[in-house]
Amino acid sequence: MEPEYIKVRHCRVCGSDNISDSIVNKNYYLINLNQTIHLSYVACQECQFIFQGEYVGDKYLENYYKSSPMLRRKKPTKFETDQNKRQASFVTQHLDIHGLTVLEIGAHAGAFLMYLNKKYQCKTYFDEMSEEAINVLSSQEGLIDYKGSATITKIDLVVLRHVLEHIFDLNSFINHIKSILKDDGCLFVEVPDWSWLDRKTDPLIFEHLNQFSTYNLIYLMKLLGWQCEAVEKSIVANDPATPNRVQRLLFKPTKVPVLFSNKIASTVKDFYQEKYSKGNVALDNFISRLDSDTKIALYPASHLTFSALSESRLREVNIIGMFDIDTKKHGKIVNGIRVYKASKLKEVMPDVILIFTMAYEQEIRDSFHEMGLTSQVVSITQLINGNV
Repeated sequence: MEPEYIKVRHCRVCGSDNISDSIVNKNYYLINLNQTIHLSYVACQECQFIFQGEYVGDKYLENYYKSSPMLRRKKPTKFETDQNKRQASFVTQHLDIHGLTVLEIGAHAGAFLMYLNKKYQCKTYFDEMSEEAINVLSSQEGLIDYKGSATITKIDLVVLRHVLEHIFDLNSFINHIKSILKDDGCLFVEVPDWSWLDRKTDPLIFEHLNQFSTYNLIYLMKLLGWQCEAVEKSIVANDPATPNRVQRLLFKPTKVPVLFSNKIASTVKDFYQEKYSKGNVALDNFISRLDSDTKIALYPASHLTFSALSESRLREVNIIGMFDIDTKKHGKIVNGIRVYKASKLKEVMPDVILIFTMAYEQEIRDSFHEMGLTSQVVSITQLINGNV
């Protein structure tokens, strides 16, 4: 089989046709196909995405990967185990994965999936093209062939470790991932990092169609309706995938309109109405159920407290004061309400304390407990979420 050599005339990240002339030309010998092919590399002048200027074609790549020359060992080496720990640590800093369904596309020999299966009791699936890889993965305990599963399910976490740099049709591939992901699911991506060009930058190889910087990878995902939740940079000399720069990213689908959509204004307006107006309605409903002589304290003396006083019926109830630990605010009168030190709450013992802050809520509640307060404590977060 011969490559098609399809000329790439637009950037596969931003869509621009402002593409450089060939900047690098390389010959690659492919041992599994016993062929030498010629490829050039170009750059997008708009988003600085670097990619192969010719595409060898779907059928050619599929044929190549089915007989992939990659070394696969059933038992992970100590270097792979160390890599698995680092990658899992990044994910679990931002997501509780215990018991989740996890699909790894391009799962190699399954070391990462087996690590998640054993340490976090994840239900682990794999999706592979290589026949050799499928045979190895199918023999690993706890791993399920996603395509061959009788009960195909929506996935909590999709894993792409050193896969996205191999994909030509990025839009279709990423949209496919979104279609198999749960609404609140996540995508974990690790790819070589071309944000720098130095001796620690990964080399050009045949299989890497794309050389992503952090900027153009996040830009691509935003165009397709995803937001980046976290980024981590790493250089580990003994990393099995690459001893050079890598970047790890966690993405989630978002309801924020894609870049350049004219729906952003209406979406933000709807968000505000849903979150803040709903919170004020919930607050009004809550205080309407209180007796007129119920003593209500507001905590702290902050901008959310001030907003509630102007946007709800809060001023109609029996407010005994605002309370705050910030000494600069003590004794001030805001909208006719005096600000007291927080410790005075123990003296006045209000019936209800309304917390108007989304930060430090647990710390505030702990301080009330330490003061021995018996007041009912209700936060703006509870009201917005309908938990009162």
